[in-house]
Amino acid sequence: MAMKFPFSEDTLGKKLEAGTGLSVDCLTCKRKATLDVAELVRRFGPDQPSLPWGLLKIIYCQECRAAGREDRNLHFTNHAVTPDKRKGGLTPRPSCPPETSIGRSCA
Repeated sequence: MAMKFPFSEDTLGKKLEAGTGLSVDCLTCKRKATLDVAELVRRFGPDQPSLPWGLLKIIYCQECRAAGREDRNLHFTNHAVTPDKRKGGLTPRPSCPPETSIGRSCA
């Protein structure tokens, strides 16, 4: 995917296209989960907002709901695509001598 600027992932479809991840933490019971963006797109559609106020409408903590506690006290974290997860593998980097590799660019 070619990067378009300004870069925006305001829907689940755009997150799926960009290949980025999403996780959620329940601030009430401290549970954590990594969300499957492809599955969320399948269930809720590509136009579902992926910003926190949009996700809070569709995601809740099952454990807290079952216990009668606040079930939408959630924190969402976006995960960027790291070089090892990109299509095509690692991004090439110029090799530098050890003394110039920290804090300086190679010429």
